[in-house]
Amino acid sequence: MKLFKKGKNQLDEMQEQNLRKLESWGFWLTWGALLLSILIQMLVYKDEAAKYLKGEWIVFMASCLFMLVGCVRLGIWSRRGIPSFTNILLISLLAGLVTGIFVAVYNYLSYGDMFTALITVLITGICTFALCLLALSLSLSAYKKRRQKLDSEGDEK
Repeated sequence: MKLFKKGKNQLDEMQEQNLRKLESWGFWLTWGALLLSILIQMLVYKDEAAKYLKGEWIVFMASCLFMLVGCVRLGIWSRRGIPSFTNILLISLLAGLVTGIFVAVYNYLSYGDMFTALITVLITGICTFALCLLALSLSLSAYKKRRQKLDSEGDEK
């Protein structure tokens, strides 16, 4: 007795659309919960966080890489965002600011020194901004190249 029929989809179009939406929400809920879990454990375990978070960090980064490669391969940038340098610049600034604030709070709670917390805000914020801008610029370049190739293949057909 076969439990699954190979090849034939048993869902109608509405069920298929609902299932895809459910899978999407499930992925993003899991992704967000994993990120929140990592951040909370960093606050709780402080100096010992690295030895506890290796597995979660690998899973988190694998899911990020999977989405990045999949979206670039399919020529998808974002559902609502516009693929422009201005937008990635703003996103990078926001990432640098949020990371800087998080690290400052973490350092202040860990060491109680406000000066060290402020210095780490600058260093971490600037480094995060630069790395994020670099990564997003490379992604934007790969997206535009792939989008151009997909559009030219569509025109030839």
